[in-house]
Amino acid sequence: MNNKTLRAKALSLLQPWPSVAEKYWWDDPARPDLGCFGTGYNSWGVQTNQKYLGALAVLATAPDLNERAVGAPRERLLDRALRALRYSLASHVSGDHHCSDGTQWGHTWISGLGIERMMHGVQALDKHLTDEDREAVRRLLCSEADALLELPVQGTLWAEQGGNKPESNLWNGAICCRAALNYPDHPHASDWTEQAHILFVNGISIPADADDDTLLGGKPVRDRHIGPNFFPHYALDHHGYLNVGYMVICLSNIAMLHYGLTLQGLTPPETLYHHAQDLWQLVRQFIFEDGRLLRIGGDSRQRYCYCQDYLLPTLCFCHEYWGDERAGQLAAGCLDLIRQERDFNADGSFLSQRLETIRNANPYYYTRLESDKAVVLSMCAYWATKTPAAVPVAELEPAQWEEPEHGAVFHRSPRRVASWSWRAREAPQGLCLPPQSGQFAEWCESMGGRVRIAGEQGMRKVQWHKQWSFDGGFVTIGEMADSTKAYFGEGWTSPERAPHQLAVAALPDDRTMIVLEYATVGIRTYLTEVKGLKLNVPNDLFNGFKRNYYSESGHAKLEGKAQGVTALASRYVNIEETVGVISVYGGDTISVCQAGKRRASGYEDSLYYDEVCSPCQVGLWDVPPGAVLLDAGHVVLSGTEAAETEQVAATASTLHDGQSLLRAVQVPGADGAEYVLVANFGEEPVECPAEGAIIAGESAGSLVGAHEARLLCLRPLPHLPLD
Repeated sequence: MNNKTLRAKALSLLQPWPSVAEKYWWDDPARPDLGCFGTGYNSWGVQTNQKYLGALAVLATAPDLNERAVGAPRERLLDRALRALRYSLASHVSGDHHCSDGTQWGHTWISGLGIERMMHGVQALDKHLTDEDREAVRRLLCSEADALLELPVQGTLWAEQGGNKPESNLWNGAICCRAALNYPDHPHASDWTEQAHILFVNGISIPADADDDTLLGGKPVRDRHIGPNFFPHYALDHHGYLNVGYMVICLSNIAMLHYGLTLQGLTPPETLYHHAQDLWQLVRQFIFEDGRLLRIGGDSRQRYCYCQDYLLPTLCFCHEYWGDERAGQLAAGCLDLIRQERDFNADGSFLSQRLETIRNANPYYYTRLESDKAVVLSMCAYWATKTPAAVPVAELEPAQWEEPEHGAVFHRSPRRVASWSWRAREAPQGLCLPPQSGQFAEWCESMGGRVRIAGEQGMRKVQWHKQWSFDGGFVTIGEMADSTKAYFGEGWTSPERAPHQLAVAALPDDRTMIVLEYATVGIRTYLTEVKGLKLNVPNDLFNGFKRNYYSESGHAKLEGKAQGVTALASRYVNIEETVGVISVYGGDTISVCQAGKRRASGYEDSLYYDEVCSPCQVGLWDVPPGAVLLDAGHVVLSGTEAAETEQVAATASTLHDGQSLLRAVQVPGADGAEYVLVANFGEEPVECPAEGAIIAGESAGSLVGAHEARLLCLRPLPHLPLD
C-alpha cells in the first residue's frame, strides 16, 4: 500500500471519532481555557487526554479534512486539541494547575510515555501555538528530562528480577533526546544527551552487549550497557511472560522519536536504533498476514487492543525506514481490523460493543483504549508523508526460532505457523494455524488442555520443560502444575497440585502438530473442568458470530454467543475448511465448549471463543485418590479441508499398549512420510514401540527414559535431517 492510500484510510477511520469522543469531554470548571478527554485523572487519565489531543490535532490541521464526516467544523477540533494540550501542560508538576483528581502529574517512570504519544500532535499544532504554549512545552520537556537524570537505568532478563524495562528506557531516552536537541542552549543539554544514549543502549539490550565494542554515540556499547532486557534471540519476558506485544511497543517508541525528529529536520542519535532492526526481523515473523499480531506467548490485556494498536505506527516506521514492503501491506491489514470493528459498532466508536462491560463500568480505562486507536491512526496519517526507503526488504521466508531458556519454539512456513510457549501469559500455549488466518488465534491456554479444581484461585505454573528444534519443526515436553491454589470457604486449602505433562511435536511437513497429555491428582479431589487439548477458536464479530464445524456427524454451525457443550459424536472435526482436529485416543468424541459470555484475558471480558476439546467434562464432581484426569492424544492440521482431516483421522493410530505411561501416536505427514511421537510420562524407562530414524528428542537407544520424548520417522524422505 502506498503512503497516500495509507494516509487516506487512516484519516477516514479517524474522522467520525471526535463526535463519539465528545460524550467523554470535560470542561474544567476552575479554568475555562482548559478541558480534557476522559476522566482527567493522573496516570492513564493524563495519557488518555494526551493521545486524544494528538489525534484531534492531526485532524484539525489536515488539509484534506472532511468536516461532514467529522460532524464538526475544523475550528471545533482545533479548540478541543488546544484546550486538551493546555490542560496537560498546566496540570504537570511544572505547571500552575492540577488534574481533575486534585493531583499534579509527572516525574515518574511512565510520565514520558504520554508525552511521546502526543508530540506529533504538538508538532501539527505548531502554527496555532502561542508563545506561552511554546514556553510551557519547553518547561514540561526540560522538567521531565531533569527528573530522568535521577532515574536509575535498569535492565534484567526476567520480569521477576524487577528491572525488565526496555520500553520505558526507550521512551525516557526519547524525552531526554527531545529536550537536548530542541533546547541545546539549556545548561543540562549535554547531560540529557548522555542520559539518552544510556537509556537507548539499554532499551533493546541483550547479554552480548556487555562485551560489544561497537561505537555508538561516541562510546563502545559495553561502556553504557547496564543489563539485558532481551534474551540472546530477542525473547522478552515483560510482565512475566513471552510478550510479543511489548516487543512491538519498544519499536513503536523508536518510531515516535524517529519521526518526531526527522520531521523537524533533526538527526536522531544512532543509539536510538540499537538492535531495532534485529528485533524487527523477529517481530515481522510474529504477524499474521491479515495484520494481527501472532502472540505466541499470549496477552494479559483485551484482545485486539493496545499492543495490536501500536503495531500500526511500528509498521509505518519499518516500511519507511527500512523499505520493508511487507510492513506496508501489513499496515493495511491493521487498518482493516480497526475498520471492521468500527463498522460493527455503527456509532463511530472503536470498541463500544465488544468492550461494553468495561465501557459501562470503567470510563478511566475504556477511554484509554479508545484513545489508543485514535492516536495510532493519527500517527499513521501524519507520518505517511515520508517516502519509504528505495530498496525493499525481501519477502518473508520460512523461519525457525527458539529461545531455550524461555521455553519458546516457533516454526513458520507457507501452510503453517507452529509454536509452543511454556512461559506464556496463560501457560502453556500452542498454535497451529495458517499464516493467513489470524482470526483463528486465541491465546488462553490454547492446545494446553485444562484441569480445574473446585475452589481454584491460583494460576497454573510451569514445573520443567525441554525442547529441540530441527529443520521444519520442533519437539517439546514439559510439566505444568494445574490448579496451584484451591481454597474452600471456611478454611480448607488443597495441599497439592495436579501434575499435567504434555509432549508436542510440529512435524516437518508444513501441516501437522501432535499433542499428547497426561494429568493426575493424588488425593480425593472435586473438579469443575477437565478438557483435553482445548484448542481455542474465536467466534465473535470478526467472523460474524458463526463457526462451521464439519465432522463424522455432519455439519454444525455454532453461534459464538451460545452456552454449553456440543458433543459432535466424532473423533475428528474440521473448522471452516481451515483447521483440523483429530482425537487419536483418550476421548469418546470431540466436543465444542462455549461459555455464553465474552472472556479471554484483560481487565474485563473481551472475546467470545469456542474450545475444541476431547474429552470435555464440566460441572462439579469428585474423583478418588490417584485418579487419571487426562490421558489423551490429538493431531492438529493447519490449512486443511474436511476431506483431508477425515483421511488423516482414518490412518492416525496409537502404538502404545497401555501397560506403562509411555504414549505413542503414529501420523501420516502431508509430505508422504510416516511419523511417530513417543513420550514417556512415567518414572521408569520403557522400550520404544517403534523403530525408525530419530528426528529429535532424547535417548537414541531402544529405551525411552522417564519424562522424555522423541520424534521418529518410519518412512523417511530424502530431505529430512535424520540422525
